[in-house]
Amino acid sequence: MVGDGEALAPEGLQATIGVVPMGDVGEVAVRIVAAHLQTVLGLAVDILERRPVSDRCYVPDRRQYDAAKLIAALKECSASWPYLKIVAVLSVDLGVPILRFVFGEAEMGGRCAVVSGYRLRRNEDGTDAGLEVYYERLAKVALHETAHTLSLFHCDDPRCLMHFAASTKHLDRIRLFFCARCAFLLKKTVQTLLESHGP
Repeated sequence: MVGDGEALAPEGLQATIGVVPMGDVGEVAVRIVAAHLQTVLGLAVDILERRPVSDRCYVPDRRQYDAAKLIAALKECSASWPYLKIVAVLSVDLGVPILRFVFGEAEMGGRCAVVSGYRLRRNEDGTDAGLEVYYERLAKVALHETAHTLSLFHCDDPRCLMHFAASTKHLDRIRLFFCARCAFLLKKTVQTLLESHGP
């Protein structure tokens, strides 16, 4: 649900998000991300052909993949793809220079986002989170990062999907929908986007 269960896209208007599996991420995880993007954002979603994770994005010193480099590689390979937004789903550890790790990363107001389930499978105490919790966390991260591509910034509401989550503990406190303010801003952005591209 967005806020009150209403999808963001106005009836009769459609745009498409391309969801691309990268590396060995599970098929079920990819389908769950795609389903949540379609249901919550009200936009059509296509699951695309699996692609490898670029070795150029690996940072040996950190044993992580640089999320910004992955986005750059995704932009390069998807330049000719007929999708308004591209969301890559991975299972590798992601980092950026200023943070020890990230669950995902996106171009603010841009086209591409990357999300990873790598750190979502376990709880803070090292115990297994269980598949249901893992998939819910992954859906939250995917919706959060995709909303960044739709120009939404972080939200102060600690339960909103756009609240910054520094850990899985924080992520678990967040609900699987946007606060009223963020839902309103997203709906306006999506409507403008759809109208500019036409049905």
